[in-house]
Order: sequence, then structure tokens, then C-alpha cells
Amino acid sequence: MDGYALMVEYKIEERHRQDFLALLSELQRRWPRVRLYEGSEQPGLFVEIWPAATEAEARACQEERLDGRSPWSAIGSWTSGGAGRIHAWTFRPAPI
Repeated sequence: MDGYALMVEYKIEERHRQDFLALLSELQRRWPRVRLYEGSEQPGLFVEIWPAATEAEARACQEERLDGRSPWSAIGSWTSGGAGRIHAWTFRPAPI
């Protein structure tokens, strides 16, 4: 069961949309558990959800995702405001 999740959020510039979607198609094959969502009210705003069994696994996903040598790093140059505008947070189950 996936108890934790890494959420990554950013806005892709319209002029890079096709390159972004092509790259995501490739990355999805390597990381099939990652889910990608686009804002229905804000086209170009994307959220990735990386499921993880533990907090340590979620942190490892975050390191992989944000590493400058990662295949995911190209997205930073297509992000509105640059790579520094990519936000990533780890979530744990709510205590309910």
C-alpha cells in the first residue's frame, strides 16, 4: 500500500508544451507509477504524483526528480520562471 506521496507542481510555457508532452511520454515508460495531472482551470499547470510506501521512499523520489542530472531536469527549462519554480512536497497519510 502506498502511504506517502511526492507531489511536484509547475507551469509549462505554452511554447514548450509539445516538447514537454513528448518527454513525459518517454518518462512514463520508465516511471509507470507516476501520475500526471493538468489543471482544468489553468492549462499548462501540471502536478505529478509519485506514490511511495514510506517517507524515505518519497524523499528518494524527490531527490531523483529534482537532481540536475535526472532525465526529468529538462522540464526546468520549459517551466515558467525556470527550474526554481518547480515545487515538490512529500505528503503522509492524514491522522484520521
